Amino acid sequence: MEHENKYASRGVAGAGLGLGIAGTALGLMAGNGGLGNLFGTANCGCNEDHYVNRYEAAQSARIAELETEVKLRDSNIYTDSKILDLYKYVDGKFGCIESELCQQRVYNATNTAAISCINGQIATLMALTKTVIPADNVCPQPMAMYNSWTAPTAPAAGA
Repeated sequence: MEHENKYASRGVAGAGLGLGIAGTALGLMAGNGGLGNLFGTANCGCNEDHYVNRYEAAQSARIAELETEVKLRDSNIYTDSKILDLYKYVDGKFGCIESELCQQRVYNATNTAAISCINGQIATLMALTKTVIPADNVCPQPMAMYNSWTAPTAPAAGA
């Protein structure tokens, strides 16, 4: 009996081994990353892994071109927006500076007029030392240059 079990055991093992080898070989040849890639039959279920014809390539190129144009337009709009914001900021600053310059011009004109007036008064005062003023215009009346007063030579009375 022992002899029959050996043969039966060998037969089951041989059949299992044969089917396992055959299944592995068929699985490798069918694809999914195995030897199927060597024959160009691999398909891992990805949509990107297929051949592309000229029509599809042209469509993809046109789509990429249109997407690029849209992105370029969007970036130009964004850039224009930022340039406009910068212009508004700088224009506001220039407005403040212009206002301050106008105030400074008014201040300078007022000072120039005041300094001119003061210079005129200084010139008039400087000219007074060289101007002959009539005695009638001076108050109190000045004493005559050669008046009749004389210094006393006699001692004062009561002394």
